[in-house]
Amino acid sequence: MKVFLSYSLNNKDQFILTLLAEELTSRGFSITQSSDFNTELSSITKNNITKSNFFIGLISGKGHEIKRVEKEWRLANSATIPGVLIVEDTVPITMYLKSHCIFFNRNNPYQTIEELNRKIENMKSSINNDSNAWPWILGGAALISLIGLLNKDEKKIS
Repeated sequence: MKVFLSYSLNNKDQFILTLLAEELTSRGFSITQSSDFNTELSSITKNNITKSNFFIGLISGKGHEIKRVEKEWRLANSATIPGVLIVEDTVPITMYLKSHCIFFNRNNPYQTIEELNRKIENMKSSINNDSNAWPWILGGAALISLIGLLNKDEKKIS
């Protein structure tokens, strides 16, 4: 399965990409990402998004690529690629994105973890009817294991 990873992260949060890549790879995903920083989306990026099985968008703190992540999310959404967009609750985003996001709070990541768990459970019930369920279940589980790493208290979360 292929996952497209789109992100706009603080420098201090860049480590999460390595850990997320390791987790996704261990769950059988191959990973592609944008190379279009501060530019329009290239045909390569567009093709990588539309050929993916799952889209993961991450926006934290003061990342400078929010608009690009939004463009990539819109493309994945219009191509009916299942996915998740996780945004730190301090980030100003457009109304369009707000209706599609799962927000996280560094001081209380448990709420986000619970919301992802609920989505995964809902997807598990539709495995037979929905071919998009497996990528969501596996990708969502990978995200749950990493959301806690963005916790300001740096407590271990499981």
